[in-house]
Amino acid sequence: MNKTMKSVIAALGAASMLFGLGACGSSSSSDSSSSKTTTISFQTWNLKNDTYTPYFNKLVKQFEKQNPGVKVKWIDQPAENYDAKLSTDAAANHLPDVVNVNEQQSYNLAKAGALLNLSKEAPELAKDYVPGVWKGGKFKGNGIEEGVYGVPWYMNIDVAYLNKNVFQQCGLDVANPPKTYDDLFSQARKLASNSSCTGKDYMLAVPLVAPSDFAEYGVKFMNADHSKYTFNSAKGVEFITQIADLYKMKAYPEDGLNTNIVNAEKLYFQGNIAYMKDSTSSVMAFKQNAPDLYKQLDVAPLATNTTNTLNPMTFGVSSQTKNKKMAIKLANFLTNKKNQVEFSKKSNTFPSAAGAMDDPYFQKLDANTLEGKVMKVAKQEIDNGSVSNFVPEVSESDGASYLSPEIVKAIKGEQTPKQVLDKAVSALNDRLGN
Repeated sequence: MNKTMKSVIAALGAASMLFGLGACGSSSSSDSSSSKTTTISFQTWNLKNDTYTPYFNKLVKQFEKQNPGVKVKWIDQPAENYDAKLSTDAAANHLPDVVNVNEQQSYNLAKAGALLNLSKEAPELAKDYVPGVWKGGKFKGNGIEEGVYGVPWYMNIDVAYLNKNVFQQCGLDVANPPKTYDDLFSQARKLASNSSCTGKDYMLAVPLVAPSDFAEYGVKFMNADHSKYTFNSAKGVEFITQIADLYKMKAYPEDGLNTNIVNAEKLYFQGNIAYMKDSTSSVMAFKQNAPDLYKQLDVAPLATNTTNTLNPMTFGVSSQTKNKKMAIKLANFLTNKKNQVEFSKKSNTFPSAAGAMDDPYFQKLDANTLEGKVMKVAKQEIDNGSVSNFVPEVSESDGASYLSPEIVKAIKGEQTPKQVLDKAVSALNDRLGN
């Protein structure tokens, strides 16, 4: 549910797999009024645990009570290889009726014709959600019929987690955290040049080379009509050159070159990383898995040269469902104002339902706790309009498949930044098919 799950965990399965969609769906009956029982399925993403199982069980019972004759089947998939699982299920016509997807997953499924265009099938839903989030989730071009392909659910953005002990021990001021990438790189160089910290403490757990990192540095990842990738520009070369220079100075550990965001958190748990870019919901992972570290953490707005990236989650409706009306109704129910507010309280995320942010909970966050401070920092960035969505054609898993292996070569000096970016752009443009 947090960025740990949406980042470089696994590459999305080959897009060609998705084009083999047939006419069958995952539900057990049609919209016909003659059906005695309708079974409708919905799938979440790594949420079956002590925190969320009671919540979803309650929603299932409520929906079934409100809709006699309907049986709801809740499916939960683990975080690992979720992208590939979506691809496989769509290709086999086993995609659940309602499925939890981020924007990039939704885009790929929509392009393959696996999701309903809700702007066409249920335009009346738009009024139930924050207008900017609903409109921001609209896809068009590259073979997609223009429209919204998922009802907005919760929103998440990244913040900067600061290890106060490392900041202090390595000559940095935690009260003056980096605000831009220039600040971040400057402080990283200062930490790496501190003889008492070199080789022991690091500014970052991993080099920041995910697609959203490029965008936040100021690199234009795609052209205006989204027909070509363009991050091999002079600005892109400048970015990777700085990342490579930090490696030479040992601003991040050797292990960080070949790791994903899950292992990056594990490195951060060890307590010798100063700065960690992670989602608001990750504060609970720190509290549960690294309680000693949790006690010495502070939080600040993310260092960025442009805008922070909003990470919205949605519930898409399978185009192969046999119960279209009921599937749409369930997706709308799961994401209504009341249910979104309750979920956000449990998950340290933000709701996208219209009026949900007016709930007293979001107006009275306790900044005396780390959780409250994390939410306040994130809410300020959402409220002041400094958050934007990343282009849906680009998934963070592309960082694992096409970017990271090549960029490691540039970081180690085996190839130039221009050479590796040209190669990555060529591979992604070939995959785009334009």
